[in-house]
Amino acid sequence: MWFLCVFYHRLLDYRRPEVESLAELFGAFDRVEEGSPMPSRSLEWKLPENHHIDSPFHFFNVPSEDIARNIARRSMLVKGIYELWGEGTTHDDLEKAIRCFPDERKLPYLKPESSFRIVIDTFGKVISFEEQNVRIRGLSYIPFKGRVDLRNPDHKFYLMEIDNYGENNGLPPVVERKIFFGREVGAADRKLLPTYQLKSRKYIGPTAMDAEIAFLMANQGLARPGKFIYDPFVGTGSILIAAAHFGAMTMGADIDIRVVRDGRGPDCNVWSNFEQYGLPKPLSLMRSDNNLPPWRSGLKEIFDAIICDPPYGVRAGGRKSGGRSVSLREPCMGRRHL
Repeated sequence: MWFLCVFYHRLLDYRRPEVESLAELFGAFDRVEEGSPMPSRSLEWKLPENHHIDSPFHFFNVPSEDIARNIARRSMLVKGIYELWGEGTTHDDLEKAIRCFPDERKLPYLKPESSFRIVIDTFGKVISFEEQNVRIRGLSYIPFKGRVDLRNPDHKFYLMEIDNYGENNGLPPVVERKIFFGREVGAADRKLLPTYQLKSRKYIGPTAMDAEIAFLMANQGLARPGKFIYDPFVGTGSILIAAAHFGAMTMGADIDIRVVRDGRGPDCNVWSNFEQYGLPKPLSLMRSDNNLPPWRSGLKEIFDAIICDPPYGVRAGGRKSGGRSVSLREPCMGRRHL
């Protein structure tokens, strides 16, 4: 099934890869017909005609609406996913496309007993409240029979416009105007990020990972209940917090024993960060130098994913610990010592 995916205009290189990872997490590649080859571990993608790859609008193909909805709800970079009813360069073209969309796919969402809401969303320009109402009235040819509910509708529909706005706002230039209309299948839960923002976290360091990036990495690491996630450069635990939020078991290590053992006291350390959010604590936090792997030779794989932010040089002061002479200026010794 093809859906319209609308992205936030940020972290452009990670938008499709995150969706691909979540598609795998939710079983998009699990189904194999008898006698057919193993399915590709990537999705089919298409761009709207004349759109640049950096456009917020992309089409992608997944087996079911449930998978699309789950992707939207968990993604950090997807704004919304929609069943497209029509598109065009003018409102007349849009009307023709919507009228041609099969009734058997429209009518279940237009019944008298269901409520609905229409949202006008524009990209590259701002329109007034009056203009929005004009566009909504222009959709009167769609036979909505239910009642309008602006707070908690059963079905939400979007009219999305992107205009030829040039290059002044940081978005790729648009060759021609485009209008989309569709039913919202799923939308991102952006309330997650304020909950985990660094400025309200008990224990952070000068290089603590931003919550959005940590959750994005946890998504690409397929974190979920029953998975075991390891961060070998754990620092103050940002990545493990994101993985634990999604239900994974976690474990971490860092070369700086002050980070994994002491923090800034008994009520301000890695462990207190997990207590703050009511998350399961890591199974273990080790003092470990990743130049000298701590695992026994021949140890079988025990982790489902290793997610980390490796050090890129000394960015914060470190202190020697242990009985062996160790230079903290070697680039892969440990991450971002406090």
